[in-house]
Amino acid sequence: MRDSRVLMGLAAAGLVAACGWPAGGAESQPPARLLVVSVTTGFRHASIGTAEPILEELGRSTALFHCDHLRMPPGRLPQPKAPKRAKDTSNEDWKKLEAEFKQAQEKFRRDDEAWQAGLKAEFAKVFSAESLRDFDGVIFLSTTGDLPVPDLTAFLDWIKSGKAFIGFHAATDTFKSSDAYCEMIGGHFAGHPWNAAGEHAFVVHETGHRVAAMFPERFRWKDEIYQYDLRYEPKNLRVLVSLDMQASSPKEPWHVPVAWVRDYGKGRVFSTNFGHNDATWKEPMFQKHMAEGIAWALGRFDAPAVPNPEVQAAEYLRSVVAAAAAATKADALRAKADAKIAKDAAWAAGLRPMLLEIRGMKPEDRAAAYAKVIAEVEKP
Repeated sequence: MRDSRVLMGLAAAGLVAACGWPAGGAESQPPARLLVVSVTTGFRHASIGTAEPILEELGRSTALFHCDHLRMPPGRLPQPKAPKRAKDTSNEDWKKLEAEFKQAQEKFRRDDEAWQAGLKAEFAKVFSAESLRDFDGVIFLSTTGDLPVPDLTAFLDWIKSGKAFIGFHAATDTFKSSDAYCEMIGGHFAGHPWNAAGEHAFVVHETGHRVAAMFPERFRWKDEIYQYDLRYEPKNLRVLVSLDMQASSPKEPWHVPVAWVRDYGKGRVFSTNFGHNDATWKEPMFQKHMAEGIAWALGRFDAPAVPNPEVQAAEYLRSVVAAAAAATKADALRAKADAKIAKDAAWAAGLRPMLLEIRGMKPEDRAAAYAKVIAEVEKP
């Protein structure tokens, strides 16, 4: 078997040529310095361990960036696992197991205080104004939960000053309580009905955009795909890739953006939901996607970032049609909707309030709302 490092190097060498970068460096500029944060205070993705060396190799082989890592500090004790009651466990024995678990939890909390203090101190050092001045941007690599960033507002202002923010997969499952962070990155995690083991369908809205040009216009891929809560604002983002609801399962009546770019003050934000599965990080097409996204965020080239809410509204409508109608009727309705959108790009955006109402309904209560949408599509 060939050494995996050799194979990665060969793939990265091909990536340099595919991206159109000179062999001596990305767009002939010095490598950027990126802070790669992979700390999690919520769910931790196993693919982080796969992603870190791939990012490092990508940065070296393209001469686009160097990585400085902020990782989970070592030495944290494992959290106690809750007991499971066996069928033959007596009430007395079960109470004893519960009491022992409670004691173990209390001990863990006491012992964990020192580790948490160390993590907080590391963030205070790395996210200080003096330290951040040394970086050109930051990558949130499937971060989750509330990270101990000492001053989140100052960090967001740092991005606005002209820095790059790159978010992979669960970066949108970070700082849930912060509307400001959610506004910066674009949206916040609200579940993943499209699970890691499934092969889902995607549509590329701009096949000529460098951050998405490596994908076919429509393709299928096995990865976990997030949907976002109602703080998602189409007017802030230029969505390049979306879930193709008609060809995916389950069919939910809302738009699911997957990869996007945006200007954020003088800074640039690139976020992609891909990256749950190990195999995704090893896929050359994804590596090119992230390399181009990072290069764009660093200002190595210009590409459109003006928000495209009308494109997103059209995809929202197509998703509602896919969920509302049987397959044969959905095809005909989608064709009618596409014809109307072609005549008037703002038409679908005008239906957004009606479409958003469906998002808050239980599936069994959606029939009347679906009928109203279908009636709008079928109007001459």
